[in-house]
Amino acid sequence: MQGRKTQLAAAAIVIAAVVLGVSVLHNSPQPAYAVGQTIDAIKKIETVYMKGEFYKQGQFECWMRFDGDPDRPTHVWLGRTGENLCKICSPDGVFGLNRRTNRVHFAKRDERGKSWIPRFGSVFRDAVLRAGRNDAIVITEDESTITVRINTPKRQQEFLVDPKTKLPIRFTTVREDDPMEMMRKTLAVKHLTEIRYNEQPPAGIFERPADAVVVENEVDCLVDPDSGLVADGMSKEEACLAIVKQTRQAAIDVDQATLCKLHLFFRQYTPQIWGQIQKMKEAGQWVRDFTITGAPYQEGDLWYVPVEIRIGSGKSETQNMMIRFYELEGKTLCFLIGSKEKGVVD
Repeated sequence: MQGRKTQLAAAAIVIAAVVLGVSVLHNSPQPAYAVGQTIDAIKKIETVYMKGEFYKQGQFECWMRFDGDPDRPTHVWLGRTGENLCKICSPDGVFGLNRRTNRVHFAKRDERGKSWIPRFGSVFRDAVLRAGRNDAIVITEDESTITVRINTPKRQQEFLVDPKTKLPIRFTTVREDDPMEMMRKTLAVKHLTEIRYNEQPPAGIFERPADAVVVENEVDCLVDPDSGLVADGMSKEEACLAIVKQTRQAAIDVDQATLCKLHLFFRQYTPQIWGQIQKMKEAGQWVRDFTITGAPYQEGDLWYVPVEIRIGSGKSETQNMMIRFYELEGKTLCFLIGSKEKGVVD
């Protein structure tokens, strides 16, 4: 009977290899696992909790609920580790929620098929499909774990699979030859350090809080009373000049904390991007200076300050830096939220 099972398992591996067009090497003397088992098991999940790292956005955690299609969840909760902002998607619409300020921006549109949704069902399958005919999927089994190593021309990835459920419980990118290719994607998973299945998500996690303050613009969810420039006692013009001057010096010095506090654009940067900026500064290719070229002016509820930014390479560009004022917890605060030329941070 054991021999019959081994033959069937071996046949399943061969069939999977033929269908997927890849070479499978099995390091176990009596293999009992085939990659198709994991692909089939993923199709049956109802909920998943993931914790890991995106190439561009950094650390994240995510809850998803499914109804038969692991690439199109019915509900999504996605947040960055240590950040107040989270994004929630449901059949009712999509909204961003700031858990610190309880501000929410709601849009009645369906984004469950958009590129910002992590395609959990495809992570394993796509890694297998990217393996060419001359590359190998190496499977190692023991009593407690199954390790699936997938080699492709550009990267090496490793999945740790539960031998009972056949579901991945950890995913690691061991080697990446072209990280910038992955950084250009809206979302690309680099590692999944924790994956749990079919657990009940926290109560209300996919719902808009009933007492949340609804805001008109998405950027209004990004601000918080612990950041920005305190503008109490200043005129709007004085505050605009002050925040631009502080940001100018922080940019020249690559003062990450100050830039993230004052300018919402820099909050999107990952440690890898900050590392690249530091190298540019050391090579003399980063911001050398920017000069305020005109007086602050107002258009609607936005303020602008015209500046000329000069780079170490000799290049320069002009921008009208965009500023918005907020009343938060009894304080008047202002934030740089983008520029007239490049638009608003979102």
